[in-house]
Amino acid sequence: MDVMEILTKVQFVCITLVVSLCTSTGFAQDEQRVERVKGEWIISDDITPLQAREKAISQAKTEALRQAGVSEYVSESNLMFKTESSNKLRDIHESWTSIDVSGEISQFQVVDERKAINEFGNLSYEVWIDATVIRHQSSKDPGLNVDVNGIHESYHSPDELIFDIMPSKEGFLNIFILGEDESLHLYPNKFEKREKFEGGKLYKFPRSTALDYEVSSKDSMEVNYLVLLYTKVEIPFLEEETPEKILQFIAKIDPSQKWLKSYSILIRQK
Repeated sequence: MDVMEILTKVQFVCITLVVSLCTSTGFAQDEQRVERVKGEWIISDDITPLQAREKAISQAKTEALRQAGVSEYVSESNLMFKTESSNKLRDIHESWTSIDVSGEISQFQVVDERKAINEFGNLSYEVWIDATVIRHQSSKDPGLNVDVNGIHESYHSPDELIFDIMPSKEGFLNIFILGEDESLHLYPNKFEKREKFEGGKLYKFPRSTALDYEVSSKDSMEVNYLVLLYTKVEIPFLEEETPEKILQFIAKIDPSQKWLKSYSILIRQK
């Protein structure tokens, strides 16, 4: 399956996006590795084995946070989609479980899984994961927010992706596309340099009038994820453009310094 492409085009010629080199500002975090953490979910008439598997993974990630000493309220954001070809829910290589206050999972791996009958006689899906938990020392800034308008849930291939943002405070933006097989650092790029955004001011994307963000797919239906990361200070992404590297990069940024929003985008052929 070909990944949905959101490409920067100049005079209808596709180009490769290049990350602008900037001075980075990182935040030291406390990492802890936990292994063979179990999660379990009941398979029922309303829950398919695939859905139960994902629920079990989410439960295992929550337990991994607890074992690492992260005890506050956990909110999860699993990157999931349904493909027409396989009609199954699948991971986009990675998902993240985040917590506003003290920590989040930067990466995990399912090391064992099985269907089993539990002690109550119910058929369940059991998984075991190894995970890396990052524990933060500060809290999310409730005053840091970005209003985003113009992003739709579905597009026809090929369409243009056009949207605008209005941040509450000055800061810097990274935009990523997460796909099943590959990902893309959409902004900044070779033709749209990194800039400092002012609080209370409207900014339109693409930033350059010479560029188009094209939403396209060769498949009849495809879903990718658009991720907006807004930070108070300049933190450029200089890693390989993979889902794992992108999510690890996001997870390592102190929560007091970032605002994060993800959008699922469905692309259909006309």
